[in-house]
Amino acid sequence: MTKEINQNNNASQTESVLSADEVLDSSIQYLKGVGPKRAAALKKCGVSTVWDALNYFPYRHEDRRKIIHIRDVENGEFVTVYGLVDTIASRKMRNRKTLVQVSIKDASGIIYGVWFNQKWMKDKFKKGQKVLFSGKAQTSPSLQITNPAVEILPEDFFPEDYEGTLIPIYRLTEEINALAMRKVIQSALERGLPFVEEYLPEKVLKQFSIMPLREAYKIIHSYDYPAEKLTEQNIAIARRRIVIDEFFVIAMGLLMKRRRTEQLPYLIHHKKPGKLVVDFIKSLNFKLTAAQKKVSKEILDDLVKNKPMNRLLQGDVGSGKTIVALIAMLSVVDGGYQAALMAPTEVLARQHFKTISSQLHGTGIKINVLTGSTKAKARREIIESLAAGEPQIIIGTHALIQAKVKIPKLGLAIIDEQHKFGVMQRNQLRGETEQIDVLVMTATPIPRSLALTVYGDLSISTIDELPKGRIPIKTYVIRPERLPRVWEFIRKQVSQGRQAYIVYPLIDESDKLPLKPAVAMYEELKGKILPDLKIGLVHGRVKADEKENVMNAFREGKLDVLVSTTVIEVGIDVPNASVMVIEEANRFGLAQLHQLRGRIGRGGEISYCILVNNEREDQPLREKIKKNNEPVQQDLLETTSNSRLAIMAETNDGFRIAEEDLKIRGPGEFFGIEQTGLPALKLANLIGDEEELRLSRHIADTLYQYRDTLKPETREKIRHRLYRAFGKTIRGVDAG
Repeated sequence: MTKEINQNNNASQTESVLSADEVLDSSIQYLKGVGPKRAAALKKCGVSTVWDALNYFPYRHEDRRKIIHIRDVENGEFVTVYGLVDTIASRKMRNRKTLVQVSIKDASGIIYGVWFNQKWMKDKFKKGQKVLFSGKAQTSPSLQITNPAVEILPEDFFPEDYEGTLIPIYRLTEEINALAMRKVIQSALERGLPFVEEYLPEKVLKQFSIMPLREAYKIIHSYDYPAEKLTEQNIAIARRRIVIDEFFVIAMGLLMKRRRTEQLPYLIHHKKPGKLVVDFIKSLNFKLTAAQKKVSKEILDDLVKNKPMNRLLQGDVGSGKTIVALIAMLSVVDGGYQAALMAPTEVLARQHFKTISSQLHGTGIKINVLTGSTKAKARREIIESLAAGEPQIIIGTHALIQAKVKIPKLGLAIIDEQHKFGVMQRNQLRGETEQIDVLVMTATPIPRSLALTVYGDLSISTIDELPKGRIPIKTYVIRPERLPRVWEFIRKQVSQGRQAYIVYPLIDESDKLPLKPAVAMYEELKGKILPDLKIGLVHGRVKADEKENVMNAFREGKLDVLVSTTVIEVGIDVPNASVMVIEEANRFGLAQLHQLRGRIGRGGEISYCILVNNEREDQPLREKIKKNNEPVQQDLLETTSNSRLAIMAETNDGFRIAEEDLKIRGPGEFFGIEQTGLPALKLANLIGDEEELRLSRHIADTLYQYRDTLKPETREKIRHRLYRAFGKTIRGVDAG
């Protein structure tokens, strides 16, 4: 493909021989009116290819179907007004930003267009020009539209001849304005849309009233479509089609990946749980909850089946997932196999090793831990032992999936905190020659809609019950000015024999983010704020052995306070810790805050989580002092307009918190969709589009089940659509 062909952007004879992939994957740079500079700006929006541009969807549509008189403009409305340019002015404000104001007038009044720090806008206008302003109006301090969309009109324009439409509004960067973005998208559609093929059978489209894909692209981008048909209703129908498309490729992709795995031989023969498992359960100094018994049975029943287990075990912080996992591992080892438990961090891996070693003391079961910091001699011995096929439990980090590590009799792979690894990494521990049983665990409860996508290839077991005797953690949101009272509260708790965590978002100071760093604050706490207390420090750059020493000292009560980053997010179990202070809490996600809070409340005492909200909100915080017998709590209690932190103060229910987190942040941030190996959702919403999600899964399941009856061209089109979503990882798999 030559640059000249790309620049011409027409359906020339030479271009007609290009494949769909060559056109859709071609650089945006060579579209008409783009070039290297604009291509660089578009890349910041995630638009590098023609296909990216087609799938850069508007987040709303602006109604420009009707021009209204300026006198009829109401506050807060999206309007389109026509007028002649009357005044053009710009001035420097106190904050040194440039303010540009341009007024236009019609026979009924005057309205201003206002731009901040866009001084070039002044040169765009000339007095007496005919202009359209579109945008959200406000009536104070004057009748104006901030950053209106502008159309400079020809001299022969008359409002009665205006034929407006619903205009797509895209997310922008400073380097590219709304009009330029629309032109780029329209150019990409002109080039690429002929190569977007419908892959769903016509029977499916009719049965479920689904709009054809190409038509949906036209409507959603307001491209080459009759203006009178660009209605809110048709845009909603087009959006539904795009949403179904996004969910379908994920559902079908997971089905295909599962099939690829199922084609591998499964040679494992687990026996029913024996004396080792029964005796272990009897030896526990507590009774399993009903939920633990239920999911243990589900897992053990899966293990003895004639097919591999692929199961997700989810449960809130402190619900007892590790015991359930250990029961499964003991059953496997008792049958002569090896069991592996992979954790995302060395701290968590060693915590698991310590806990499980203690619980299995005297059983004779061999347990090893393998991490990046394991000494060379010990590493060699562990690798040799594993390679010899000795029945044992091996616990580790990513070190378990290194090339040198061979686990020939691996019968069960358990992956803790699954979302830290990503869906596709399960296969690395499983291996590529034969199937094994896989159990993935997460203490981040998964909203139902997310489970249907990210974990669509797994059966799900849920521990929905906490052990008896757990006292709910009291959570408060405070302003930084209240911290002196917090330090006094920590002193009081320490004097009563308790311990505390203080968590910071960064290790060291950052030029980009004005956040409190853990290292500097550790020195300040130790030297000035709490000099009378014994304080330790752990973070991601502390060496493993030093980190272990500090953690052991804290666990044994030799330290009063542990200053940390999020390395303590999961797995740390210190029942005596009753206070957690999280500074800059507004910088953390809800799921992460819930995980951090789960480090306390593990003993028999009331525990307190104090979230410090450093975010300066538009409206002042309203203090709401409740009647309480504990004066310290009264001093700490505050409400906040930060909705995420307010939810933390309202509930300890991890499932509710997960749902709220998904609503606020979306799936990409919630679970790092890019880490899962699944395509990102551009338009679909897991909360609002659950009906479309279920329909998409149904269609994918049906087409996959009856794949042999589909026409060869339909099978090929589905395969190609999946390639566009997954890339090379899907190649070579029969899409059905």
